[in-house]
Amino acid sequence: MMFFNNPQKMPKQLLGYGMLLMVAIFFLTPGILRGEDLDLAKLPEIVRKAADKAVPNAKWNKAVKDTDGKDIWYDIEGIDSKGRYVCVTVEPNGDIEEIETEINPQNTPNVVLAALKDRYPNFKISAVYEIRDDDDKIIKFNFEGKRLRDKKVITVSFTGDGKFIKIDD
Repeated sequence: MMFFNNPQKMPKQLLGYGMLLMVAIFFLTPGILRGEDLDLAKLPEIVRKAADKAVPNAKWNKAVKDTDGKDIWYDIEGIDSKGRYVCVTVEPNGDIEEIETEINPQNTPNVVLAALKDRYPNFKISAVYEIRDDDDKIIKFNFEGKRLRDKKVITVSFTGDGKFIKIDD
């Protein structure tokens, strides 16, 4: 029994079926691919308390339940008591994975700014985020902005002592 009617069209049919499968996966797994927006009132209490403890007096305005297919976590976004954007990533058991706070580029350590300038001399910074763990230790700095050569928006990450971590396109 031949699945394909015409052997010459087989590659096109396979491509068509492959595309159809990818579209089906995309629409059938929204929680895995895009996260699920949650009403703040429906956030598990243990997660909300952990976020409140991590960033006292924050005004939360968004919550997302996210997964990679294996692990689940919550991103709770808002404004801290100093008026800065903040996002706390919390595991379902209430453990804090990280605390991301937007900071003024001038408040970034000089060694980190120098590392960015050395690696990307013409990088135009639009935002800087300080990422801390639950022990208030700086994990990294993320710089959002544009490369001059192609005007592409990217995120560049460095450790607190200026070591390059990665670039996200």
